[in-house]
Amino acid sequence: MKQFLFKTLEIYRPFQKTMGVMFLFMIVMQIFNLVSPYLYGRIIDGVVSQQPIQQVLFIAFMAFMVYATQELLGYLSDQYELKYFDFAVPRHIKVRTLNKFFTFSIGQHNNQNSGVKRSVITRGEHSLNSLAFKFAYEIIPMVLQVLFTVVALLYINWILGSIVLFGVVVFVAITIYLNIILREEMTAVRDLWVENDKEQSELIQNVELVQVNVQEKRVIDEYSQSYETIGDRSKILWGQYTFFSSLRGLLVVIVRFAVIAIGIWFVYEGKYTPGYLVIFLTWSSNAFSRLGNFGNTHRQALELYSSVQKYYEMIDVPCDIVMAKHPISPTIEGKIEFKNVSFRYPARNGVDKSEDTKKDVTSEEPALLRDALTGVNLIVEPGQRVAFVGHSGAGKSTLAQMIIRAFDPVEGQILIDGHDLRELDLGYYRSHIGMVEQDVQLFDNTLRYNIAFGRPEEVSDAEFDEVSRLASIEQFRHRLEKGFDTLIGEKGVKLSGGERQRVGIARALIKHPKILIFDEATSSLDTENEQLIRQSIEQASQGRTTIIIAHRLSTIRDADKIFVMGDGNVVGAGTHEELMHSCKPYQNLIGKQMVSIV
Repeated sequence: MKQFLFKTLEIYRPFQKTMGVMFLFMIVMQIFNLVSPYLYGRIIDGVVSQQPIQQVLFIAFMAFMVYATQELLGYLSDQYELKYFDFAVPRHIKVRTLNKFFTFSIGQHNNQNSGVKRSVITRGEHSLNSLAFKFAYEIIPMVLQVLFTVVALLYINWILGSIVLFGVVVFVAITIYLNIILREEMTAVRDLWVENDKEQSELIQNVELVQVNVQEKRVIDEYSQSYETIGDRSKILWGQYTFFSSLRGLLVVIVRFAVIAIGIWFVYEGKYTPGYLVIFLTWSSNAFSRLGNFGNTHRQALELYSSVQKYYEMIDVPCDIVMAKHPISPTIEGKIEFKNVSFRYPARNGVDKSEDTKKDVTSEEPALLRDALTGVNLIVEPGQRVAFVGHSGAGKSTLAQMIIRAFDPVEGQILIDGHDLRELDLGYYRSHIGMVEQDVQLFDNTLRYNIAFGRPEEVSDAEFDEVSRLASIEQFRHRLEKGFDTLIGEKGVKLSGGERQRVGIARALIKHPKILIFDEATSSLDTENEQLIRQSIEQASQGRTTIIIAHRLSTIRDADKIFVMGDGNVVGAGTHEELMHSCKPYQNLIGKQMVSIV
């Protein structure tokens, strides 16, 4: 809990001044909340004792001024909060989340379940916002009102003040005990809800698969059963909570009755006037009405705590790529060298890891699973066009991920123009890389936005025309209603597969990269589109170091050099003709393709 509080206070640190001003408003408002009942009590005493009407009306006018001042302060407070708190807090939390999110390596993002990430982020951000508002608008005003009421009652009558103070202490003790006995079960239920969100997210993502296989009823029943199971466990948890919450409510009722009874006794004994009885009752009622609502506020705070804690677990996962203290930014020519590189994919860590791989999320050393690369040695010269081939799982795409530094090698080193990749400024280095993958990721925005995404500076129309020609976009651009300014839909749904690939090539070229990587860019295309993309690759690769990962012979046979991968290592290297004479694994790959064509 201590770490949770420190982390939360650190997040809200930029709002210290704002919270300080809001706190002053609250103090003044609570003082007025005590003054108003006091004046009402004086009015009643004045009426009962038949004081001159001018005196009573003067007190009534003072009560009116207090009320009017309260309204004015409330308005000023609301305006201040709108300007500096209500919208600034959510923005701060979302920006902070994105800043942290983008410090994770590409490999970490690829290695986590996207549905779980979205669920944890959405719940965590919402809960952090709600937690801030609950403290600012419910918990702090409640604490101040109870504190001021107890002090005022102790000042006027120590017996009544002691009764209220005793009630508050017991109320807080029950609350602390409740936190202790329910915390573990709440954490377990929270994890189950996250898993449930993951299931729903996967169903939504795979809706076409479900409908094509006519499995709607099955998946809905499975999801409903899962939800019901978690719901039953939650009912037991919150049933326990409701029992203790009812005890707190009963305590509040007893204390309020005690104040009323003893206050009446004091009036009948002549120690206090009826007006003071009104003051006692109003003060205690206001305080305990706030305290009575604390049960619901406390339950909501516990639920928010669980979601925020899960959020902290995710953002506290350290980046598995360690940046150099003094990174360098040398001229990038495009030479790539692997020296005895070995790599094993890490086990999934963070919020979506399975029980069998679960470990301390703050650990600097992630659990490692299978070998993906073993002692790889290879050199790609600047401007050279090379291809990597091999059976599925041979390590081809892993090599591409290593080149963009999605992961760091477990052993060995990767050199870029003679410099260890780990010593390079990563942002500077990646700005010289263009990458086109099998599944081109596109934003629900214009064609222009998607092509220019990798360029922070303004892109001229002439540059758009040039990359359009190189990527063969001009062959379909004329069909778009607004050309480059046409909205292409979520994931580029308004474009065909081949057109999306060409957009990916254009986006890579607009950066003027020194290194181009095509990772299975043609594997899912038909023959016609594959030929168009191959032509685009040939044009785009001129004067650049080009890495082509592919299965099809037509895509790789003209490469300057072909590396044959097998079980995480290079088992052959050379031109197509050389490998056909000397490399048995390559001959087998080509032979299988020929058989499949026949």
